[in-house]
Amino acid sequence: MRKKISVIIPIFNAEKTISKCIKSLLEQTFSDFELILVNDGSSDRSLNTCKYFGEMDSRITIINKENEGSIKARSTGIKAAIGEYITFVDADDWVSKDYLQVLNNEVINSEHDIVVGNMYKVISKSSLIKVKNKSWFFNENKTYTDESIKKELVTAYFHGHPFPASLCGKLYKKEIIENAGKYLKNITFFGDDLYYNLEILLNARSVRLIEKAIYYYSSGGNTSRYMPYLFQDMIMGYQINKKVINDYFSFEKEKHLNGISIMLINTFKTYLTNLFISNFSKVKIMNEIASRLEDGRLEEAIRNQGVGKYFPESYINALRNKDIEYLYNLGRDYKKSYILKKLVKFI
Repeated sequence: MRKKISVIIPIFNAEKTISKCIKSLLEQTFSDFELILVNDGSSDRSLNTCKYFGEMDSRITIINKENEGSIKARSTGIKAAIGEYITFVDADDWVSKDYLQVLNNEVINSEHDIVVGNMYKVISKSSLIKVKNKSWFFNENKTYTDESIKKELVTAYFHGHPFPASLCGKLYKKEIIENAGKYLKNITFFGDDLYYNLEILLNARSVRLIEKAIYYYSSGGNTSRYMPYLFQDMIMGYQINKKVINDYFSFEKEKHLNGISIMLINTFKTYLTNLFISNFSKVKIMNEIASRLEDGRLEEAIRNQGVGKYFPESYINALRNKDIEYLYNLGRDYKKSYILKKLVKFI
């Protein structure tokens, strides 16, 4: 029997959080859904937990595969899905009891390609400490169509505006996401949600935003572990954005190139911090920084006029002059204050 909604959870070593996530879905007020658990080669007890719940509820489908990353895991789930609509939930998050009901209500009598629910950011496994997303995009329930999607939602991704880039918390028509993914071919992980959504939005005809917070996003992030692919993903993301701007936004090209250049140079700070999460020696870290500064795309972004106006002169000069010692110390200092910064930002 065809299900209305397919819920896909990619899972990798999530034994501490996956039970809460699954329970929040099995307790939904809306019942016409299937739950697809994609175990992406977990080495902990995640698969055992999935099997436990699978024996309890016939709506659950378990896919056990080798570890290939979140992009492949979601793609595997999409291929197996039989629902008209698809929603993704991350394994360390959970949803409100009316999550699926609220999303479904928006597509019962409409042709929305995407429904976007608001979310809470939580700082622990409970919802005692939570912050609702205050983005102006969610001031009220609203619908974007055709050109307004490109003008207001897509362009937000070029400037760091608060329209959520994550795949979770959204309901998609299956047909619009199963034919997307070309921008992900050169992305390993960092930014995969954003560039998938970017392509989807460019092809969407109607996007519905809901003011009500129905998704609980567990605050954290992958910058807390070393990511060897981070710099390459940053550069490829810049390339993707640049292509989209050239293809769709030539009339405001300079404005949007400013935005993506600023984002790349800002994310370079994240890259510097990430180096100090590795077990690299000082010499290795400095060599890594030196080699990255030779990348033509990074040099191009540094020359952008908007970049010079946005960042401290000392930082820009260090990038231009390839001051490795300065950038090494900057990354080290960011690492020292990382936990405090995350807490302050959350508050």
